[in-house]
Amino acid sequence: MPVRVFKEEEKLQIREKLLSVGFPLLKEYGMIHMSIPKIAKAAKIGTGTFYRFFKSKEEYIYQLIVYRREILLSEIITEEVKNGKRKLTKEEVRHVIELIVDKDKSVYANLSLSDEAKLFEYIEEFSPDIKEEKNIAGELLGYIDTPKKEIDFPVLFNMVKVLAITSQAENELHPEGYEGTISLIIDTILKEIYE
Repeated sequence: MPVRVFKEEEKLQIREKLLSVGFPLLKEYGMIHMSIPKIAKAAKIGTGTFYRFFKSKEEYIYQLIVYRREILLSEIITEEVKNGKRKLTKEEVRHVIELIVDKDKSVYANLSLSDEAKLFEYIEEFSPDIKEEKNIAGELLGYIDTPKKEIDFPVLFNMVKVLAITSQAENELHPEGYEGTISLIIDTILKEIYE
């Protein structure tokens, strides 16, 4: 059977469809039980077509993280902010950080620690990369009102990761102290960003 050749516009539409169905599936099944056939079926494509866009489920999840991050940031970093007409307030920055642990919005909050270990193992881009993380942070910091002049980026990035890991290990923590722990970590992150 001949392999179908997709036009560039079709490729973009299929990739977008694949990524748009991913987050609901991740929330429903978790990474382990979120199979490629389930993803393909939800996107209304064949399983073989999935592999024309992503080499593995791990690569797909990594791209889903990037895709969801762009969606969430575009909701907060409006054209008004991008054009420099206004800066993000401290409360808006807090909201951005809170999104990391929001199970209804964040891929990270729906991954387990073993899922992350698998991503570290199979996806080189998932490994800590101070240069890439500085690029992402630098863009966000450019939009906020009065950040510190000297930010300790490795500490900042580690605290953000501690926040994500804490969320992923929620069932291993005392439930009555969970929200307070999350709030304290977020306060610590904000202290690293602001004077």
